[in-house]
Amino acid sequence: MRKNHALKPLVAAAMAAAVLAGPAHAADKKVSLRLSHNLPTTNPLHYGVLVPWAKSIEKDSGGSIAIQVFPAQQLGPAKDHYNLARDGIADLAFYLVGIEPGRFPIVTAAEMPFLVADTAKGSRALYEWYQPYAKKEMADVKVCTMFYDGGGTIHSKKRIESPTDLAGLKIRSPNVMAANFYRLSGASPVQLSASDAAEAVERGVVDAISFPWNLLQALGADRALTYHLDMNFYSLGTAILMNKSSYGKLSADQKKVIDNHCNADWAERLPMPWYNWEQEGRAALLKKPGHTVYTISDAKVGEWKSMAAKVRADWEASVKKNRVDGAKVFGELQDTLKKYNAAY
Repeated sequence: MRKNHALKPLVAAAMAAAVLAGPAHAADKKVSLRLSHNLPTTNPLHYGVLVPWAKSIEKDSGGSIAIQVFPAQQLGPAKDHYNLARDGIADLAFYLVGIEPGRFPIVTAAEMPFLVADTAKGSRALYEWYQPYAKKEMADVKVCTMFYDGGGTIHSKKRIESPTDLAGLKIRSPNVMAANFYRLSGASPVQLSASDAAEAVERGVVDAISFPWNLLQALGADRALTYHLDMNFYSLGTAILMNKSSYGKLSADQKKVIDNHCNADWAERLPMPWYNWEQEGRAALLKKPGHTVYTISDAKVGEWKSMAAKVRADWEASVKKNRVDGAKVFGELQDTLKKYNAAY
């Protein structure tokens, strides 16, 4: 008994030392956050990008932050994900920045055709460039981080080489810039989510779609679309948004963990599993019987770029109505991309 009594002060001291030596967030109240996105669990955005990011936050918080991921539009349609984060329906939301026409005119510059040549470095540039604008344009959420999707091209029922080849066709457009781009060619752009677009192809509602490479096959749209233009001319800008109240309720140490996952380094790192998966899809289509993956001449590429220049001019005119100097804004974006050798 005397031996046990003698040990009590030592045990108490050891326990106190362990507490002091442990991470500061060990005493933080546990919180559970909901992260919503629009793609299925079979897409690498889910298992290769957002789930690992969420697990990293949980690990670095010592388990005090748990993030439950809700895929496939379970909490709401893709176009509503900004509102989901703003209103607290989701604590965190993956948002396609160009999905709502006219709502965020400045950030749509990031989706200009023929802009980004390097997905990782381009994502770093996107995040860095948009930070001062985000405080005004997306002021009612915390813009955590941003990245590009890796880009896409035109997949169609017939060979498309020049913009004029799109005349009279219905084409799925992923964002505002692409819609403007196709409209100039005489096509009728239809803006649909990825899942809805694949279904529209099956029903014969659209003749072509703007899609990346592997998603096309994952959603089954390659069954009807067998011609694939090997020209990566657009990239989708994306963001992870956080509800401000959800962030504000965190402890100082928990906020630090979130902030350490909401930066340019993560912007550069996050898109690569998604990008690599899409490139695997391109390689698969090159070998797939009945499919034609083709390139076009420099002269024809020039035709597409000329049309892209008109899209940019129209965008600059539209944002001028909101007292935004489009030439200055776009020039800053180009300069940031060039700084990281990520410009097209």
